[in-house]
Amino acid sequence: MSQVPLDRSIYDVIADLRPLWERRQVQSHLARFGFSGDEVQRSAGALSGGERARFALAMIVLARANPLILDEPTNHLDVESIEALEDALEEYDGSIIRVSHDRELLRTLVDRVWVLHEKHITDFAGTFGEWETASRERADAAAVNAAEEESLRRVHEKQKTKRKDNGRGRDRDLIRNARRKAEEAERRVTALEGRIASITGNLADPEIYTTVDGKRRAVDLGRDLEVMKKTSMRQSAIRRRPRR
Repeated sequence: MSQVPLDRSIYDVIADLRPLWERRQVQSHLARFGFSGDEVQRSAGALSGGERARFALAMIVLARANPLILDEPTNHLDVESIEALEDALEEYDGSIIRVSHDRELLRTLVDRVWVLHEKHITDFAGTFGEWETASRERADAAAVNAAEEESLRRVHEKQKTKRKDNGRGRDRDLIRNARRKAEEAERRVTALEGRIASITGNLADPEIYTTVDGKRRAVDLGRDLEVMKKTSMRQSAIRRRPRR
């Protein structure tokens, strides 16, 4: 924005950047950024903030730099200007690093994603749409883990209540037998909980989704997680720990 000459017409600025262009080429380029007709003779200093941003982008596209670094490039732009910007960036031959909260822009133009996660950068070699899918998969895995923990907590509470009501009427042999079964089930549930936590941790790591093999492994881990969840529920349901 600071490099826009404010004391000259926008037509003259573009014409100086492309001295071999004919008048129609200069006007066509400006039209791509929303300046047409008599508007091309306006002074750059008379432009509004959004218009000046559009004109700055019109200048940048002609700079033939590689790469471009764009920080929230759609701020202050109307819908038509954003569409013009997307078209211009799609035709740009160089590399573009963009930081943006505009998800539609990212879905349209991004083919590689750098994600900040726990103080390090994950390089996701895919589109932003693919990254959104991977993020939803991680969120689903976290939700499954949370539901599993809540289910186990409820089972534990229910078992405590049943032990208080039924434990007094059992004879010694039945108590010993039930205790052995409960301890065995407890060991199985503990082992399953450890494996569930490990799988959930793997699914929560963005790097697992950065390769084809990693994505396949994530699918397999998701299936394993469901199986372990059902097994853990069955084992939790049969656990009984009689009172001493």
